Amino acid sequence: MIFAADLDRTLIYSARRLDPLGPGVVPVEWRGREPYGFMTARALRAFQGLASRTAFFVNTMRGLEQAQRVGFVASGWCRYLALQNGLYLRRDGKEDTGWSDYVRRTVEELPLSLSDAAARVLGQLPGVQCLSKQYTYMAVFFVKDTFDDQMCAALAAELASSGWALHRQRKKLYLSPLALHKGAVLQRVRELEQDDLVWGFGDSYFDIPMLRLCQRAWAPKESELWYERPDFFIAFSRAPAQAGTQEILEQALRELP
Repeated sequence: MIFAADLDRTLIYSARRLDPLGPGVVPVEWRGREPYGFMTARALRAFQGLASRTAFFVNTMRGLEQAQRVGFVASGWCRYLALQNGLYLRRDGKEDTGWSDYVRRTVEELPLSLSDAAARVLGQLPGVQCLSKQYTYMAVFFVKDTFDDQMCAALAAELASSGWALHRQRKKLYLSPLALHKGAVLQRVRELEQDDLVWGFGDSYFDIPMLRLCQRAWAPKESELWYERPDFFIAFSRAPAQAGTQEILEQALRELP
């Protein structure tokens, strides 16, 4: 079976996202020599148990360099690693060139280029502070406190007709191909594994397409999904943050078929 999980605020937490009343944690990510990402020791053991018994799939918004700062990613515990919201896929540490070719063809066939779509965002949304980063297939913007969500929704509908998804998450605005997301890349992993049994674990709007394909889906209490409440069943942990992650990973490990 496949176990698909987001990374940040799902498996691991930065220091400012930890629950100060929750259990103690150990570092699993470093920036230089400084610890940056954390989980409980019990959660790490449960993750290792799951990764040894499933095709474990980390499906993250991060790029490769950022993802490999996490010890269990860099050391190869995860058979599959999807990057930038499903735009890239690695299997056993190597690029899935079949998926890369599919992504490239899909974007090339869109009637609007990423650069032109990004220009519309900068030109039509006055609350955008700046273009933070433009990757090959995705652009990220910072927004101001005065950002107009209604204008953003109108532009998002316009861009969707040209194959682009526009979504705000807190201080950032993401522009990416509408057909390429965490659910699409999970479908690719299902094909590679020839396995339709998938359990999933996520915390945010971007995880919804992935979790929708899972027979069982979990999210931490007080996560973005806790408040969003999608139109399908998600089991939420009783505790938030690191305690919730520990609870979910241990439950999944106990209940593996």
